[in-house]
Amino acid sequence: MLLPLAMVLAQGKWAIPIETPYRQSVPLSIRIESMEPRVPRYGVEEVRLQVGATYDNPFDPADVAVDARVVSPSGASYDVPGFLYRPYTRRLDGQTEKLDPAGAPEWRLRISPTEVGAYTLTVSVKDRTGTSSQDATFDSEPSPSPGFIHVSPRDRRFFEFDNGAPYYPIGANVCWGGDRGTFSYDDWFPAYGAQKCNYARIWLGPSWTTCALEQPGEPKDGKGYGQFDLGNAWRLDRIINEARDNGLYLMLCIDSYNELRSRDAYPTWTTNPANSDNGGPLTVWSQFWSDPVADRFYKNKLRYLVARYGAFTHVLSWEFWNEVDLVSDYDPAPVRGWHQRMGDALKALDPYHHMLTTSLADPMGDRSLQLLPQLDYVQTHYYGGTDLAEAVAYQQSRKGSWGRPHYFGEVGADASGPRIDADPEGMQVHVPMWASLATGASGAAVPWWWDNLIAPKKLYPLFGAVERFTAGIDWPAEGFQQTDVGLAYQQKPHNPPRRDLVFSGGPVYWTPNEANHPSNVSIDGGSASGDLPLSGIQHGIHNHPNLHNPVAFSIHEPRASRFEVEVGDVSGYGGAALRIKLDGDPVLNRTFAGPKTGNATVTRYAGVYAIAVPKGRHTVTVENVGNDWFMVTYRLVGVRPASTPPIDAWAVAGNTTCLVWMRPEGRTWHAIKVLHRNVAPAPPSIIGLTGLASGAWRAEFWEPWSGKVLSQKTVRIPTRGKLRLSVPGFQRDMAVKLVKVGAKHP
Repeated sequence: MLLPLAMVLAQGKWAIPIETPYRQSVPLSIRIESMEPRVPRYGVEEVRLQVGATYDNPFDPADVAVDARVVSPSGASYDVPGFLYRPYTRRLDGQTEKLDPAGAPEWRLRISPTEVGAYTLTVSVKDRTGTSSQDATFDSEPSPSPGFIHVSPRDRRFFEFDNGAPYYPIGANVCWGGDRGTFSYDDWFPAYGAQKCNYARIWLGPSWTTCALEQPGEPKDGKGYGQFDLGNAWRLDRIINEARDNGLYLMLCIDSYNELRSRDAYPTWTTNPANSDNGGPLTVWSQFWSDPVADRFYKNKLRYLVARYGAFTHVLSWEFWNEVDLVSDYDPAPVRGWHQRMGDALKALDPYHHMLTTSLADPMGDRSLQLLPQLDYVQTHYYGGTDLAEAVAYQQSRKGSWGRPHYFGEVGADASGPRIDADPEGMQVHVPMWASLATGASGAAVPWWWDNLIAPKKLYPLFGAVERFTAGIDWPAEGFQQTDVGLAYQQKPHNPPRRDLVFSGGPVYWTPNEANHPSNVSIDGGSASGDLPLSGIQHGIHNHPNLHNPVAFSIHEPRASRFEVEVGDVSGYGGAALRIKLDGDPVLNRTFAGPKTGNATVTRYAGVYAIAVPKGRHTVTVENVGNDWFMVTYRLVGVRPASTPPIDAWAVAGNTTCLVWMRPEGRTWHAIKVLHRNVAPAPPSIIGLTGLASGAWRAEFWEPWSGKVLSQKTVRIPTRGKLRLSVPGFQRDMAVKLVKVGAKHP
């Protein structure tokens, strides 16, 4: 007896019939039950179908496939797949969301018309017995919708809508809703929308997340490998509509590293439906990247995603993986090959050409993966460093030259938790966003900890401040470039204190490279040279000896000073140990013991570890002689001449707009929230900018936390394009927005 293709997959040892609760055996037929005769351009034509067919698995197009051939008013044609749908109602049982079916499963199509005029479509069903079809028409009417979002052809570092309007992402990760499920989004999305946010990120896996499509369990219950959870798919419908109503565009993250991780850092391989222990085809997680069965069923998932959600303009992009480099036994070569195959498959399926990306935990990224032609833009994820602003500036300086949009897709002060007691006003949310604006990122840095920091502390106005500052900027039209900010005192103090020489925010690599080897730095008269920038992490000698990277500082100073090692997060997988030597003799040793069971990070050792350095020539060596890593900043106190005011500043200059963000020197999250330092306010100063067109400019001085303009004035830039601008003193930070007078802005 021959079994249907969907019931037998003779690959390796896996040959399991997929017995879904949706199987049917009826004569082949298809009939359109309902559709709208007129739909706004970029709206959704939802076609309800009555389908008769013989199949076992409605999620496998090799068993049954519903499709529509769509012909637009211009004559262009494309295919849209159909999908199985089931309506639900929701309720709260205590504080837990419960879903109840509100009808039988049915087939549907979703089509978004991108042109105005008459559309024709041929809807068909194909099963093991043949094909049946029906024709239909509908009209697309003009609408104010700007359309789908793509990489801008005007400047491929930024985004824009189909109608050419710029899109600059501002928002947060809101990846799952917890026990309250979609009811959480009823609270969160209006709060973001009220601040005119336009971005959010949702996860579709692992299985415990609100919108997880794949669930472990019995096939007869609609679970297991090869099936999708119709209840969770309904939840995602609701979340997308809630996002649309509040002006949010969603990155849909299809999978997370946890699903192919067997231990440490929140593994979920044991519950992965692809695991052979759960009825799937894979005996080892690493088989996923090359197994033909896994490939075929992943393409089935991509087809379902495109069919059900592709017609929504408020789906910004697809993200294949969250932090793919954290899967067990990560091997870049097969992962790149998989992204090429699945990227090609998804782009062939998606008639609306949504953007495609993937993310890594390593903040340095992987050009060979992230610049694949199948992917459209680049993300950075970053946690645990001692200076979030410097980290943003460093990565944007690198990845801004990659020729693609880049923004921080995840950022937080600490990977182990939100530190809500230390940071109730959200400095870790505020700082990366403003550093993004002033360094040319393609979107504001996107914070984590949405449910246990942003929501309980009601930090939503921090996003509104960024939105108001950026309003009216046509990002792809500006040609933004990073520019140096010159600094001078308005009134130089009689005896300005000498300032610190600081090495912070440097690269953080988890693999062998130029930053993970012994480094040498020379310091003479407050100036540094050598192997710069220094790594922002010190690796130990046991867990990863090939990454061990001590630093030797050759110091020649006419005054005695103090050398500080500022330790941030410490590895929870073995801890670390700090050793500082002065002229070859150990003078400070500290052991940072890890927990008895593995944890992502340890924060209790965060602080400053210092030694005295006599005047003259000396060598200070800093080495991690422990098991694993710690985050690090180095500081030599009071060796820099204070000829300029103590301000850290970043800026980008464009054709008609210049953005500047400044803070008092050293006012980092770590300094304020962990070390509890009192950082002096910035004095009234003069900033110098170059690269601006000559003529009249309006200079606006903003208070970034409130997003309010403190004052403004008109300045003139001479032919040589250099501007000297007086700025008032400030306590926490300040932003300056310069707009060319008479320039056209959207």
